[in-house]
Amino acid sequence: MDVTELKRSQLEVVAQHRESLRKSPHLRWLFFEITNRCNLRCRHCGSNCTAHGQTLTVEDIKGVLKTIQGDKPSICLTGGEPMMHPAFFEIAQCVRSMGFYWGMTTNATLIDDVIAENLKQVGMSTVSVSLDGLERSHDSLRQRKGSWRLALRGLKALQKAGFEPQVTTVLHRDNFNELDELYDMLTQMGITNWRPINVEPIGRACESSDMLLSPEQFAQLISYIRNKRFDSANKMEVTFGCSHYLGAENERMVRDHYFLCGAGILVASVRSNGDICACLDIENRPELVQGNIKTDNFMDVWLNRFQVFRKDRTADCSKCVNCSERFLCGGDSTHTWDFDRNEPLLCYEDYREAVGKRQ
Repeated sequence: MDVTELKRSQLEVVAQHRESLRKSPHLRWLFFEITNRCNLRCRHCGSNCTAHGQTLTVEDIKGVLKTIQGDKPSICLTGGEPMMHPAFFEIAQCVRSMGFYWGMTTNATLIDDVIAENLKQVGMSTVSVSLDGLERSHDSLRQRKGSWRLALRGLKALQKAGFEPQVTTVLHRDNFNELDELYDMLTQMGITNWRPINVEPIGRACESSDMLLSPEQFAQLISYIRNKRFDSANKMEVTFGCSHYLGAENERMVRDHYFLCGAGILVASVRSNGDICACLDIENRPELVQGNIKTDNFMDVWLNRFQVFRKDRTADCSKCVNCSERFLCGGDSTHTWDFDRNEPLLCYEDYREAVGKRQ
């Protein structure tokens, strides 16, 4: 059995596991959009965040966590920009005092040495910081001059406080040529984990379709990550995100795990208005909302609803139905599924030829 055949057999096992999770879901990650307010206005934002919006209260979050049964999921505090919540540290302290490990995704612009030390005191376990290119392209994407310098200040403060932040970089056509410079800069900073990912066809990015990577650029990104991961001179973990099935030839070559979309089977979220949903990147539409923490018991919703995420959506997809890798892929990521046309917005088959040329 060659390597590709071996990986296909392992992908079959993962797909079978996905099917078992659809019948018996296991909550491993719970995301709280504690606010949808943000101090930036990113051109690719999947949530269309603004400076004004809604927030969850400490009691909202405590009420959800009290319903959790069995193993405690990891908690991610996110937004918007989570640090714009006026009670952020009270929320963080509450989550930790209830015995949950928690992390945060942030643009880091509000983090300085004092804030970083405070994050340490309230027990933050992990942190992911967005850095989308060099100064010009980052500030352009984030639509705020100076945001790059503030993000670097935040990164350095987190490192000084003893954290090992993961840096996430969203690649689009305007910053794609900065990969090597970014790698050198992050390496020199002592960053140990870098996650370069492609801009997704969701949220505000749909208003600027020219941002999306071409098949050739997507292929180059996969090849770049693959080469870095197998370069003995590389001292930083470079990994593709959890999104997207990449074919047996690339699975486990650009990240440590096989693709499995956990939306609704491993992952749940609570939006800033209390709505209970799967992944926060999934389009916010009424039929995908499973309940609301103001009126529903969160754990009851998790155990007894979410059926829209626990069925085979590829069965009625004309693009998927005859695909030989349909079962392994499972329809790719839910957040890039077009629920109007019932097909994936991003499909590896559209990129396979370009990726294959770079193998």
